[in-house]
Amino acid sequence: MSRNLNGGRVSRYILLGLICFCSGCSLGQEWSENYALLPDTKASDPSFIDGNLETIGQSQRKKGSGSAGTDLDIPSEAIVYLPKKKSIYRIVIHSKNLEEFEVHAFNSRGEWDKIYDQRSNKDRIIDIRLKKVITTLGVKVVVRRTTDDAARKRENVQIRRENMQTPDGNIRRGRYRIFVTGPTTALADIAEIELYGYATASP
Repeated sequence: MSRNLNGGRVSRYILLGLICFCSGCSLGQEWSENYALLPDTKASDPSFIDGNLETIGQSQRKKGSGSAGTDLDIPSEAIVYLPKKKSIYRIVIHSKNLEEFEVHAFNSRGEWDKIYDQRSNKDRIIDIRLKKVITTLGVKVVVRRTTDDAARKRENVQIRRENMQTPDGNIRRGRYRIFVTGPTTALADIAEIELYGYATASP
């Protein structure tokens, strides 16, 4: 009986020690500097990386076909390129209207890999903790939806009757048609994109 009791106590002590050890590691870990503020970092809009939350940049639309009807669903993007590869664990995006988006990382083959996907967001400060380290030269935010999309759609999508003039000069009423005069989605307003690793991480 005493052996079983002692064994149980030892097991509990070992488990408690492991929990304390892991907690200590987690609490003692510090974030690196914001890699997006490193010299020679570039961005699709300089306001994303100027360290000033008062300056607001905007995502940029990908080049489309030139046809408004064909390009309705083309998303806009916000890109940050680092001067050298960094191990990224945390991404912070400051935006007042970003609602649905993806985050991509630039890989060694010169392609973009999706590393994060958020379907719904209501926060102005979006603090993303990645499930695993991503070593990359660049990060891209692909904007799928903003809170301003509805207003932009009302502005650029109109329903009008297409009338026709007859040979005798009269106007014949035609059918209603949808006219798209511009993008149906708004750009994302982004103040800052911050990129962090762990202070002890390498590179």
